[in-house]
Amino acid sequence: MRRLGEVLALLEPIRFDWGFFGSKDTPDWLRHVVTLWLGHDRKGQPFETLLALASDGGLGLEAVLEIPFSRDASRYGSDNCLERFAGVDAWLRDDAAGIIAAAARANAGTRSELAAAIGRLNLHDRYFPLLLDLASGTAKGPRKAANQALTGADKAALAPVLEQRFEGETPARRALLVETMAHALGEDAAAMFARLRTTEKSAPVLAAMDRYAGAVATAPQAKARGPWHQDGKAGYQALDGEWVAAPERADLPPQGAIENAAYDLLLPVIEAYNRKVQEERQKFAGLKHHWAHRSQPVTAGAIKKLRDLAEMSYPVSPSHNTFPWLHGYLARHANIDLFFDHPSVNLRHLTRMAIGMGVRAFGQLLGAWAGPAGLAVQRRLGRGADMRVLYDLWLENGGQPFMADYLASAYYGEVNQFGTEAWPFFLEHLPELDEALGLVPQSGNRQFSTYRALRLLELFPKVPERYRARLMILANESTWQTRQKARDLLQGAAGIEDAIALQLDDGKQNVRASAADWLVARDAKSHIPAIRKRLKAERSDIARAAMITALERLGDDTSDFFNRKAMLSEAEKGLKKAMPKGLDWFPFDALPGLTWASGEPVDPSLPRYWVVLATRLKDPAGNALIDLWLDRLAPGDAHRLGWMVLTGWIAEDTRMPTEEEANAYALANVDAVLTANRANRQRWPQSADYFSIDRDTVFAQLKRQKASVYLGTATDSKGILALASRVEGADAAPRIRSFLKDHGSRTSQARALLDVLASIGTPPTLQVLLSTADRLKQKSVQAHAAKLIEEIAERRGWTAGELADRTVPTGGLDEDGVLALDCGQDRTYTARLDEEDRLVLLNPAGKEVKALPSPRVDEEGPAIAAAKKALSTAKKEVKQVVTAQTERFREAMCMERSWSGEDWTNYVAAHPILGRLAARLVWLGLDAEGSQVASFRPLGDGTCTDATDGEVDPAGFATVKLAHSTLLAPDALAAWQTHLADYAVTPLFDQLGRSLPEVTDAMRRQRSITDREGYMIETFRLRGIASKLGYQRGEVVDGGCFMTYVRSMREAGLVAEVEFTGSYLPEENIPAALISLSFRKLMPNGRPGGHVGFTEVPEVLLAESWRDLYDMAEKGTGFDPDWQKKAAL
Repeated sequence: MRRLGEVLALLEPIRFDWGFFGSKDTPDWLRHVVTLWLGHDRKGQPFETLLALASDGGLGLEAVLEIPFSRDASRYGSDNCLERFAGVDAWLRDDAAGIIAAAARANAGTRSELAAAIGRLNLHDRYFPLLLDLASGTAKGPRKAANQALTGADKAALAPVLEQRFEGETPARRALLVETMAHALGEDAAAMFARLRTTEKSAPVLAAMDRYAGAVATAPQAKARGPWHQDGKAGYQALDGEWVAAPERADLPPQGAIENAAYDLLLPVIEAYNRKVQEERQKFAGLKHHWAHRSQPVTAGAIKKLRDLAEMSYPVSPSHNTFPWLHGYLARHANIDLFFDHPSVNLRHLTRMAIGMGVRAFGQLLGAWAGPAGLAVQRRLGRGADMRVLYDLWLENGGQPFMADYLASAYYGEVNQFGTEAWPFFLEHLPELDEALGLVPQSGNRQFSTYRALRLLELFPKVPERYRARLMILANESTWQTRQKARDLLQGAAGIEDAIALQLDDGKQNVRASAADWLVARDAKSHIPAIRKRLKAERSDIARAAMITALERLGDDTSDFFNRKAMLSEAEKGLKKAMPKGLDWFPFDALPGLTWASGEPVDPSLPRYWVVLATRLKDPAGNALIDLWLDRLAPGDAHRLGWMVLTGWIAEDTRMPTEEEANAYALANVDAVLTANRANRQRWPQSADYFSIDRDTVFAQLKRQKASVYLGTATDSKGILALASRVEGADAAPRIRSFLKDHGSRTSQARALLDVLASIGTPPTLQVLLSTADRLKQKSVQAHAAKLIEEIAERRGWTAGELADRTVPTGGLDEDGVLALDCGQDRTYTARLDEEDRLVLLNPAGKEVKALPSPRVDEEGPAIAAAKKALSTAKKEVKQVVTAQTERFREAMCMERSWSGEDWTNYVAAHPILGRLAARLVWLGLDAEGSQVASFRPLGDGTCTDATDGEVDPAGFATVKLAHSTLLAPDALAAWQTHLADYAVTPLFDQLGRSLPEVTDAMRRQRSITDREGYMIETFRLRGIASKLGYQRGEVVDGGCFMTYVRSMREAGLVAEVEFTGSYLPEENIPAALISLSFRKLMPNGRPGGHVGFTEVPEVLLAESWRDLYDMAEKGTGFDPDWQKKAAL
């Protein structure tokens, strides 16, 4: 067999892992033979055959280990292929000594899976030496797997082995074994720590003992409860010691009949579907294999078939081809939802119908692709249906178990798709959560996701006490997501600050730095002395910066850490170390000369060291140590340094070929591409349009392709952006906004620049952050911006909306909208907004001029320079504010957002720019019950008027919101239209005059609008009008095309989605047709979730979005009966 494998390896060299069993460490001949053997999804093959195969080929057991404990060649995302073999269990039991010896030579992934299998099969006692080797090793994966496996070991048998092993190990390994003791022995570990510490001399080991012992010692005394109160279906003990009882379980719904009136609702659905099928067949009669010919008309027997599915009790098999008239492409009728929402259709009926219509997984039933029956289930859950009952019905009617599959799959849809009402369901699955969090050994062949389990714990009203110690350990994980989520869950755990402070003495610098950050998050001011004590001995740059930052954020004075002599000594030592990765490009010689605030020059080696240190710290958000240095520079110097770093970093990251290089590339390749295109046109004549044979066109394509290539990346040096935290916001905001617009696909760099905006924290930069959180194509970057906004707002004690209102830049204008510019003695120029909201400059006589004057004497030079800078900043900020706030006001109108009367007066009407914008809009004053009191318009002078010129006092309003034509009575609407015309007021946007479709009660029961289906429009024209209306390209789907334009509204938690026939990327101007308008939930990660009914959409938003659809249609050529032929991709 070896010869056969060697021949196969010569014929097909293995260049990648996918498709072959084993790993890169397995001989290729063996991988080929095993892959041939286990093909066609063979399972249960004798393991002795693999052992004989390896032995005959002269291989040791390490090669054998690589096969079953590496991923399955044909199962994407698998961890191993143990189910392919029979007899692995016996082999592990009988040949422990040989396996332990071979494991030392296996790769980390194989050792991890081996440790999990040992724990699952309860073979601990045979493998204690191996498991303890892995638990105290440097490889993270095997260490985690071994620790989890040992949780299932007999404590009495394990304890002496652990203690003996501990005494003979190095300090580094002993510190890791402390974690193993805490994992495997639980509360019994404290007694062992007490014995071992009497002879322990290593500070890191003692610190580890203190840390793990402290994690358990913080638990409060459990409140009194009965002996039957054990964590389980009935409830659980929370972190605060309280007993949290689960709500009473609902009864299973009866297996009753659905009323005939409900089925009658489907008769118009069948009629419409059959009509649509006939139309499609006629349209595509000339295309023999078109899908329309496979669609069959629905007969009256379809309802009987549906009744059998819904009302019978036989197990159901999912099938996407069943009932296409209810969930297929042509199934578009309002009565579909009315049927599934009918009172006589209960949860049992819905579950059976959902499975029968293709829902294959319980998570799918709760997601965006659940079909009409599944979406009806979600609506029932939203109205209080019991998810525990739903799951029972799911299993009873043929559904597959959920939890193991959900926790093991890294690609199982949106991880936070469940509502808080789901927690009683997950309470019934504590064993699976225990496994995911590492409290018990792995039970199956797949490893559960710790992060997914943490996300599920967020749903519980309080965190279960059983997870306290484990969360304390996970709170120091190197993985940011896991660490932060564990800390969030421990937010309500009282008294853990002492345990956190013990981590300041950990042997790892990242743990020490992380502990300082955590103390800040818990506002642990009482632990300032502990941080200072540790700082005296701290030598790590990373930990030192984190601790100084912690002191500063806890309110301590950190000025004593500013010692120029010590800084210089530190810099000299730091610059002698190896240069960190990613700084080869940095022009150190171009660093500006700096001066301290005292007037003394800064030693040139210091800024060089700051750049190097910031790169090593890898945190573009900065820290208090760097801030300490920057704040002591002369005015303007921190800006100059930061501006040089910021612009240089962006320039390096966005380097692209020059025009000459792009032309040379195109010239060198154009003939070869033309030759290939001619051949492709002959080979695929039906796709000839995609293979241009025009030389100029191909040359331009090649040039464009080359010119768009990034020549490098500056992401390795993103830490230097911490030095940009003192750049003036008016300068940083447009530069970073431009990067996000043109290079936002470079998501790591974009997130780093968002951190810079947050660290600068001035109104211009915060407004860019806010707009990014609302409108950016890259969802991960958008989600990061939203997270930063929430953090900033929380620190200031505001909501995200209040932050947006209270940080609008003023451009330096005073309350009267005037900017005074001192240009020397008796020369004060002013800048003010004109009727078009542009900033104009006036000389002392009040005459409009183009520029500020030149200095008359040298003494006026600084004043003129300052005036020019102030004017430049004002122009930038005014332009940004007018554009951004116009869009924000329009969005507020659509979402029917309201301001408190006080906030509206202080932050809208009184703002020098917003007040002028607000005067071009009509507002509604509401009372405490939300009823309209008056409609009014601010006049910009502190007073307000109604439509008939009567005075209105906004002080009497509880809340204020923007008016809209759907919110005003017809006579009031007409009066305001007349008022605006009489006073020549140009509205910011079409607030009252837009012709809107009528939203009827029947329309609000629907989930999509299709009255512009088939309206033709070219893709470039659609892109233009969609962008103008605030929509962005939707997600790219399989095949490299996108089929939606979306507009996200973060505050409303909704996404408006316009569906069309689609466009490929890169885009070309091709015919397209509009299809529908619908709304989806906006998920926390920024992506669209499941569809929502129009009843959940604010009336103004629905009307305006519907009008958007009409506007898009009007830019096209109108309805075309053959739109599916002409616009199909």
